[in-house]
Amino acid sequence: MALATILETVLDAVGSVWIDKVAYKLFWRKRLHMVVEQTYDCPMRMIYNPKDKTFTASDQASLMHERGFTKPYGWIREFGDPPKPHRDCMLMTDQEYFLGDVVKVKVIGMFKRKDHDHKFIVVESSREINDYSELTDSEKEELSRLYPRIGEGEGWFGSKEAEKCMIYGPKAL
Repeated sequence: MALATILETVLDAVGSVWIDKVAYKLFWRKRLHMVVEQTYDCPMRMIYNPKDKTFTASDQASLMHERGFTKPYGWIREFGDPPKPHRDCMLMTDQEYFLGDVVKVKVIGMFKRKDHDHKFIVVESSREINDYSELTDSEKEELSRLYPRIGEGEGWFGSKEAEKCMIYGPKAL
């Protein structure tokens, strides 16, 4: 646990691809955690304050809410916290979660964006699913409402591409 904390501190300070790769492979591959940042109940985009670990509603509408996406949205804690570079994710679940909840997850896919602000698809680590292709048709339909127009170089991908982008791709700001 202490080594993981040290690596996380170094990762936060340096943010190098090498550290991301080593940390992911050694410690977090099966033990990732999502922090819930946005729920369907919040029609306004939420802003995270890392100093006091609170969420505040902004004056912008939530894209998730406007497009009818009912699943929790947030970030993968092991890869940084907003507003610093981080990894955004969407949790495909039927469970109810609240702002700030921390959920044990595994990455099963992603929406790859042209601007490199990729959105990773996660499920609870206990769920018997390992790839985007295993989602139900209704889950895939719900995801497609978020990004109804797919540009060149964009699209939905499974766990292999997600892992590659998670380790080597730039983080969201």
